[in-house]
Amino acid sequence: MAGTFTVRITEWAGEIHDLRYRYIWSAWLEGKLLGEGHAYHPHEALSQAQELVDPEDIDDLEIDFHSPSTPWP
Repeated sequence: MAGTFTVRITEWAGEIHDLRYRYIWSAWLEGKLLGEGHAYHPHEALSQAQELVDPEDIDDLEIDFHSPSTPWP
């Protein structure tokens, strides 16, 4: 099933007791949720999301990044 792979990464806006949970992410392929998780850094979140899909199944990659304090690196 080749298609658009979308990774949504959002910086947690609430109080954080452990920085490993600073960014939450979800991975979607053609509108189907593949998985969710958390990471310390946006690049780590993207890497974790990409592990859920075979690169041959990706026609296009979209990164939907939301952070009030950090620009996309």
